[in-house]
Amino acid sequence: MKFSELEIIITSSGRRSIASMLVAYLLDAIDNGTDGVDLDFFQSETGYIRTNITHVANYLKEQGIILIYYYRDNVDISNREYIEDNIFGRWAKQHYKLTSDVLNLYKRNTDFISHAK
Repeated sequence: MKFSELEIIITSSGRRSIASMLVAYLLDAIDNGTDGVDLDFFQSETGYIRTNITHVANYLKEQGIILIYYYRDNVDISNREYIEDNIFGRWAKQHYKLTSDVLNLYKRNTDFISHAK
């Protein structure tokens, strides 16, 4: 992947500001030693509308930019289990991570991160 390809995908999302901000937050998370961000955190930090965020996140997932994991809402953060399929129904919360292609593009190494999976 090239930066120009990523830019085209972000621009084509229909909500460029949300898409670029989500990628920026995910890069910051990697730089801060975590593997991604939760939807609730991203929404509270940015003020974007939840349905718009999930729409953009699903688009970015389809384009190979992010991964969407699910976790159960009422479980303590230290005991969370992140899974790729939503088996939790309405109690599921979303957690976003960058794909390896985007991590390689930005030259981010995630070997030091303990993945909760």
